[in-house]
Amino acid sequence: MKKLKPAALVLLLVICIALPSCSLPFTVTQARQTALKIGVEKINGGFNPFFEGEDLNSVIMTQMFERVQRQGDENRFENLCGSITYEFLDGGKVKYTVSIDDDIMFSDGTYATIDDVIFYYYVLADATYDGTLSGWYLNDIQGLKAFYYDDKNYEKKLAEIEEQTQDKSEREKKIAEYIKKNYSDGISVSEISGIKKINDRACTIIFNSVNINAISQINPLIVSKAAYGAGYVKGKAEIIKENAEIPVGSGPYKFKVFNKNSGVLTMTANENYHNSAPGFDSLQFIDLSSKKLDAVKAVINGTADICETPADSSKMSAVSSSGLRYNVTDAPYYTSILFNCNNVDENMRKGIMSLSNWTGEAKTDYDGCFTALYRPMSARFGEYPSDVKEPFYPADSKKAAKYFEDAGCKKEGEKLLDFDGKAVSYKMVCLSDGEDVLSKVANSFVTALKSTGIELKIEFADEEKYSESLKKHSADMWCGPVFDGVTCDKYDYYHTGGKLNYTRLSDPSLDTLLEEIRTSTDYSERCEKTASMLKTVMNTAAELPLYQLKTITVYNTKVIDENSIPLDADLQGCRFIIPELRPVEK
Repeated sequence: MKKLKPAALVLLLVICIALPSCSLPFTVTQARQTALKIGVEKINGGFNPFFEGEDLNSVIMTQMFERVQRQGDENRFENLCGSITYEFLDGGKVKYTVSIDDDIMFSDGTYATIDDVIFYYYVLADATYDGTLSGWYLNDIQGLKAFYYDDKNYEKKLAEIEEQTQDKSEREKKIAEYIKKNYSDGISVSEISGIKKINDRACTIIFNSVNINAISQINPLIVSKAAYGAGYVKGKAEIIKENAEIPVGSGPYKFKVFNKNSGVLTMTANENYHNSAPGFDSLQFIDLSSKKLDAVKAVINGTADICETPADSSKMSAVSSSGLRYNVTDAPYYTSILFNCNNVDENMRKGIMSLSNWTGEAKTDYDGCFTALYRPMSARFGEYPSDVKEPFYPADSKKAAKYFEDAGCKKEGEKLLDFDGKAVSYKMVCLSDGEDVLSKVANSFVTALKSTGIELKIEFADEEKYSESLKKHSADMWCGPVFDGVTCDKYDYYHTGGKLNYTRLSDPSLDTLLEEIRTSTDYSERCEKTASMLKTVMNTAAELPLYQLKTITVYNTKVIDENSIPLDADLQGCRFIIPELRPVEK
C-alpha cells in the first residue's frame, strides 16, 4: 500500500470528521464527559445566600457557598474552611473563637478575611433583615439583642410592652413599631459587644450562657462583604437583596447561568477554590419538577447522572434491576402524629396510641426503606436511646378501652360518648395529597378509631395549609414530618415556651429536663437526660412517632468513576460528595 503524504493524511482526517458515516482505520480515544448532571426536585431561581437559604436549594447552595464547619458523622461538626473552638469563662459565659483558613478565596479572585464573617453576623443581627435566618437575634450572644433593638435598655421597654397587652399579635405589632422608631431616628447601638475581631483570620464571640446549639448558630457562611455589602449600613438590609446578581461564593463551583425556560442551572469549577479542584469541570442542575420526572428514572434514562430522593420499595427495585450504584441513609426528618393537648384529653391520647398499628399500611411501599421510631427523635442522633426496641404504647384494644373509660367516656351502640354525652369526634390534618403512603397510614387510624366508636375526620393539606393549621392550633391532631435540628435539643418542640410547641404541652419536670439538655456539654450525661426527656414526652402522650424514611442517592457509573463514590452514605446527602466525584476515563 502506498503511504500517504502528511498533507493527504490531514485532508483525510478532516473529511472523516465532517462525515459521520466515515470510519478511521484506527481507534480515536473519546474525550471524557466533564459535565455532571444533577437532578434536583426544584430550582427556586434565587441564589442570594442571605435570602434563599441552604434548605431551599441545599445541594445547589452548598456548591457555591461553604461554611467554616460541616456536619459529619453522628451530626458532629467537622472543620471545612477553618475552625470553631471554645472556652468557659466566669459567670457561666462561653467564649468561642471562629477562625478561617488563610487560603480561602472567593470566586471573583479576592481573599476572604474575618471581616467577611463579621459582616455576615451583623447582617443577620439587623432588625430590617427578613431573610431565612432573621431569628438569629434570639441567640444569647453578649450585646446581640441591644444591637437588634438598637437600644441598650431594650429589656425595660419590652417589659413595658408585655405589661400593656397580653394579645400576641398586638404585642408583636408594638415591638415592630418600637424597633422602627429606634432605627428611624439614628443608630444608637452600632456594635455587638460580644463579637470582637482578633486579626484578619479570627474573631471571638461571647455567649452569656452554655448552649449546645451555639456552634451551629455561629457557624458562618463564607460570603463576600465587598460583593454583598456594597452600600449597606445598619437599617438598610434590603440593599443586600439587590447586590451580587451573579453569586460570588467560596465553594467548589461558581454560578454561570440559569435558564428558567429549560429549568437548567449551569455552574463551572471555581479555579480559586481552596481545596483540590473538583473532578468535573461543570455541573448542570436539572429541575425535575418542571420536567415532571421521577428522580430515579431520570438517572436510569440519562437525564441526570446523580439524584437523591426519599426511598421506597419501587425505587429500590428499579435501582437494583438497573445496576446503578446507590447509597442509603436516614432522611433528615421523621413522620409523627402530634396531638393538640388542649383539645384531646391525656387519657384519650393514650387510648388512641394504644390503637396504633400502622405498619401494615407502610409495609408494601416502604419495606426496607424506613426505621420504625418509638421515641420522638431522629435516629440520626447519637443521643437517640438505642436500647428502645418496642412501642411505648403497644397495640392493645383492652388497654385503649380502659384509657377511654378513665377519660369519662362510655360506649353506647356504635359510638363512644364523652362525659357530656356527646359523640367523640376529632379532626386530623395530614400533610398529604390523599394518594400517598402517608394517607394510607392516616386512614388506618380512621379505621382503628372507628372500631371503638370514635370518629376521626381527616383533611389532606399541602405544606402551606398544614403549616398554617399547626401555627393556629386549628386541629386536634396533625400527621406529618418533624425535621431534624442540628443537635438533639427539643426545647422548641416541648418546652412550655417553645416556639414550635404546637402540641401545647406544658410540664414543669419536662421543662427542667429540656433546659438541662441545652446546657449539657458532657455527652454521656446528655444521652441520659435525653432518654429521660423522651420518656416523659411519651408519658404525656403528646406525640406518637411513626417512622423515619431512608434517602437514596443514585449514581450513573457510566459517567461517574465508581472509585470516586464513597462506600458509605453521607448524612448530608450528596452535597459534600459532588466535588469529590470524578468522571469515567474513556
